[in-house]
Amino acid sequence: MATGRQEFVLENGNKFYIKRYDAFLSLRILGEVQKKFLTPIAALMEANDVNSPSETRLENILKAVEKASISLDGESLVALTRTVLNSQFISVSIDGDQPQMLDEGALNLATDGIYDVIALIVEVLRVNYSELFTRSRNLIGQAQEGMAIH
Repeated sequence: MATGRQEFVLENGNKFYIKRYDAFLSLRILGEVQKKFLTPIAALMEANDVNSPSETRLENILKAVEKASISLDGESLVALTRTVLNSQFISVSIDGDQPQMLDEGALNLATDGIYDVIALIVEVLRVNYSELFTRSRNLIGQAQEGMAIH
């Protein structure tokens, strides 16, 4: 597991320093992200079943979009952003000043718009969870390797 912190620099030059979450916080945040985003995405993918007639697919897609809109409302996105951008694990240097803990005010000063906020969220998730997607295939493969049915 990597130690230290990762740097993330926005186009405006402001630098964020990201430390990996503690183990239990990481699991809690993963659960929240999964609950809010993976379910609506999976519903959309299921709704677009190519084996279904086009009228049924369109109806299913519209229902899935409606459900996604309910679970991904503004308040949920703000709460999720606050959860992912945990100030205990992220600091920011604005205009070359000393790094400070990231809070809502510092985030507003450091970013130029919603794109920067989303880019930071994606980077924090990448720092904390990329290993889950790159190494987990090996863990699953190893578990299956020793299994034999005779």
